[in-house]
Amino acid sequence: MNGNGPKRGRGRPRKLECRETLLEAGRDLLLSHGLRMTVDAVALRAKVAKTTFYTYFQDKEAFIEAVMLRESARTMSDEEYRAAIGGDLREVLVGFGVRYLSFANENRLAAWDRVITSANDLYPELAARLYEAGPGRVYTMLAEILRQAAQGGTLRIPDTMAAAEELAGIWYGHTILRVNLKIRCPLSAGEIRQRAERGVDLLYRLYG
Repeated sequence: MNGNGPKRGRGRPRKLECRETLLEAGRDLLLSHGLRMTVDAVALRAKVAKTTFYTYFQDKEAFIEAVMLRESARTMSDEEYRAAIGGDLREVLVGFGVRYLSFANENRLAAWDRVITSANDLYPELAARLYEAGPGRVYTMLAEILRQAAQGGTLRIPDTMAAAEELAGIWYGHTILRVNLKIRCPLSAGEIRQRAERGVDLLYRLYG
């Protein structure tokens, strides 16, 4: 090779790009086919060799878990979580709520619930891992933010996990249920922000 060909830019490393392509393909197939999704189908959708799949993932279960973690990170990534700790509490919680609601507003939540439910019927241990990688991870992060707020004296919360569940319940409510049942249209960006703020304001009234 003479070295005169096009050079790769400074963008995302090729290995990371390939892994992300596989995860994107897996997400689409999980939502449309559930656990019937096959490794062959993922490789075909991602346009890579099947051996490439196993370069990044031990097996199908580990891959599905990675897909769930990736989706959960859309609400808050590990990096964003670390950056949020110590910031203005109200803005951190409102931002969390906006992203939580934006994800729940996509009409896909019911499909992800079906994936976990079907896993529970066939592989209970996998179902538990998928829950911890997805919804459980979000609740744990939210509870930890509230725990630190309580520890610092900003809020008086005796049970932070219960408070996290209460806040998420206020955000979700009947409205998001109706969105996911397709009884009403998805919320606008302004409605999402307003709902996130209202939930945080109610939390402050309860524990402020």
